[in-house]
Amino acid sequence: MIIDFSISNFRSIRDKQTLSFEATNSNHLEEYFVMKVGKYRLLKIATLLGANASGKSNILKAFYLFTDIMLHPCKDKTSDIEYDRFFLDEACLNSPSEMAVNFIVGTSRYKYDITFDNKIVYHETLKCQPFDALREHTVYERETDKDTLVSTMKWGEKYRSITNTRILSGNLLHNRTLFGAYLNSNVDIPWMKSILSWLSDYFMPMVTTGDQKLQKYVSQSLVDHLIDKDELVRQITKADIGISDLVVEQTKRPLNTNILDLLLHSDQVPEVMKQELKSDPTRMDFDIHMSHNGYQGIVPMDYKQESGGTQRYYELSGLLLQIIKESHFLAIDELECRLHPDLYQHFVTTYLLNSHHSQLVFSSHLSEFLSDRDLFRDDSVWITKKSEKGDTELYSLADFDSETLRDTTNRYNAYRAGRLGGIPHLGDTYVSSTKTTES
Repeated sequence: MIIDFSISNFRSIRDKQTLSFEATNSNHLEEYFVMKVGKYRLLKIATLLGANASGKSNILKAFYLFTDIMLHPCKDKTSDIEYDRFFLDEACLNSPSEMAVNFIVGTSRYKYDITFDNKIVYHETLKCQPFDALREHTVYERETDKDTLVSTMKWGEKYRSITNTRILSGNLLHNRTLFGAYLNSNVDIPWMKSILSWLSDYFMPMVTTGDQKLQKYVSQSLVDHLIDKDELVRQITKADIGISDLVVEQTKRPLNTNILDLLLHSDQVPEVMKQELKSDPTRMDFDIHMSHNGYQGIVPMDYKQESGGTQRYYELSGLLLQIIKESHFLAIDELECRLHPDLYQHFVTTYLLNSHHSQLVFSSHLSEFLSDRDLFRDDSVWITKKSEKGDTELYSLADFDSETLRDTTNRYNAYRAGRLGGIPHLGDTYVSSTKTTES
């Protein structure tokens, strides 16, 4: 589980910004919002509010930069670490980015720090503190010489191994983390394997507003019985969108001839994949039919005929069941997209009442929930604000002192009045018009 996450020099984020899931001392809505892991009290949810282009999506994307660096190392010395630095300050384009993540795997808390740019991992450190230990200890430190591009590692006392050092050193490229070197080495290091397995299993794919893959992800999970169909139908039925049942079937269809031709002649497609396409030029697709109650009884309707809101809730309901039944981290950009505000709130409330070991972070433009203190905790609401120079600032409602936010203060009114930041400062609505004369 994530305790907190910090990053600097990433997309719209210039200076270090931190999002923490660690709950404050408040016991407000403790039963629904807070889960206890060892000595830690962690929040199940974090809501990001802010104006358009204030950096909400970039905060979400930063979490997945962490998983990408760890799980998908560069293939060779010439490969780049694919991400964008803050481009409104020339100094940032010539400076490395920094990331720090506190997380829990098993019965230990780990702290991972990394300094990197698109070409080089300059520094990384991993520290560990078992729940029953008083102090943390160093697992390893790694440094890369920016002139020679040679990386060296130093193990903590409990982790020293001449064999591991020799094997990993051969794959510790200047653009890979030590975990990336492990993934490319024939060596068994149980604690590294457990951290990488946690990352792979815990983080679900990020959900974006125009996500085209989510329907296939949920449908495949249904076909593979990772999601129970009856439970999914019950969840969709509660949304009052007129669905009483659904059928999902997997179908093999031929690839479009134009797309197939492009793939076969692309330099970006590996030769092995081209041979597979030649021998089997098909793709797996899903046929989804949803049952509606009509005048003459049950009427099946093709998924493509359903409203955008129905399609969106089918996708989100599948994810909702997974983060309730299992332990996952899920980020959703603009959760309310295509959903009625009541359905959006129903989704959030269902998650809070039924989940036990997951973390959900999402961005939203709906702030009306701030008027009801029974729907949120101050430490679960985060605001993104863009400075005058274009960089993102991130802070939670819990960061405000009692002079700004008292227990009796209506958070919604304070937010709409601009006292908390995170709202757009719009210009006037006047539109000039010019008259043309006919010649």
